[in-house]
Amino acid sequence: MFNIVLIMIPERLENWTYEVINGLVARNTGESDRHDFKSNIPNSTTLTKICCAFANTKGGFIVFGVKEANSRFKITGIKNDKELAHRFGQKIHASPTIGWDLPKLIEIPNSNKVLAVFHLPLSPERPHIPKQRDRRVFWKRTNQGNEQMTYEEIRMSFQNYEERREKLKLLYLELLVNMQQTKAMKIDDASKESYYSIVTLDSDILNSLLIDLYTIIGRNKDLIRTLFNIRATIRIINNKIKIFNSQIAIPRTNIGQLVKNHNEFINDTVEKLTPLFASSIQILERDFALKNPMDA
Repeated sequence: MFNIVLIMIPERLENWTYEVINGLVARNTGESDRHDFKSNIPNSTTLTKICCAFANTKGGFIVFGVKEANSRFKITGIKNDKELAHRFGQKIHASPTIGWDLPKLIEIPNSNKVLAVFHLPLSPERPHIPKQRDRRVFWKRTNQGNEQMTYEEIRMSFQNYEERREKLKLLYLELLVNMQQTKAMKIDDASKESYYSIVTLDSDILNSLLIDLYTIIGRNKDLIRTLFNIRATIRIINNKIKIFNSQIAIPRTNIGQLVKNHNEFINDTVEKLTPLFASSIQILERDFALKNPMDA
């Protein structure tokens, strides 16, 4: 009886190991819709083509240090070069610019060379195309390697891009509106015992957009962390307001103190929430070129 070991293409960069690569080499699996083997960083035309294909389809990995000869693959490794990531990035000439992760360097047993694995994620800015005029073809990645996208695939990719942009704009505007509403919730010290705000914050749109846009903004850990903090804080504020409204409806003698305590909580929470809104808005403006329509 033979034991068959199935080597799967890792979905995450950290799961790439020497054993995984060696297993793929042993099976002579040099490329798939999720990975490609190269002996070293190829010329700009070839690298841009591969990166566009991965970024346009579902993302993938380029492994440097595996050489093909006579239709067979062999681990040869590459020099552990501190400038490797820089040289890689300098050779990608695509429009829009393609994002990629810093490589994972994997030691080769009994060798001073390494394997370098670069991850090209599915791009929120897709479709990408080489900048070079005579190479301007939209590429996709399949099990056969890099193939030209069909007209329908290109059209759908642009349509999806516009839909993603519109949702990003909606998220941006939702944050702007909520930030303005939080300012209206604050009560000055002189009125803390006699007045209170009836403003509440709506997180329904934010909840929906976080789900729809996660594949686009998920790579920005700071933005994701900030948005989840905003969502959690909005829930806390709204729950506090709900409790306060039920308490204020009951006749009592300490109404002034109740209002004051509520206003102090709201004011303190708004002070924490406002910079979160400002930070997420700034990231969206910087990374996705969004602009406040009120500033136009």
